[in-house]
Amino acid sequence: MGILSTRWEGEHQGHRVAVVRNELTKGFAIEWDGEVIAERSWSWIGHGKLTATAELGGEPVEIRSALGWGGAWGGLAGKCTVHVGDAEVPMTRAK
Repeated sequence: MGILSTRWEGEHQGHRVAVVRNELTKGFAIEWDGEVIAERSWSWIGHGKLTATAELGGEPVEIRSALGWGGAWGGLAGKCTVHVGDAEVPMTRAK
């Protein structure tokens, strides 16, 4: 976990997807191919959900992200899950 932010990255059908959490502003964002497509803040520290729409194969697709507590053994960075349409995207903590 970064001191003030955490970043998770993954890839889906050749597109880069990232979720960035900022502890200072209590906000987080979804990036699709390097462009921020949605952002918001959360009301409970370290947790939140965010949905966005991106283009995949010329069609709109829903991207859903969820931040959560990593559990007793999950570390302070928490966990991030991302779904593009119905497919879960494996996310790796990058920072």
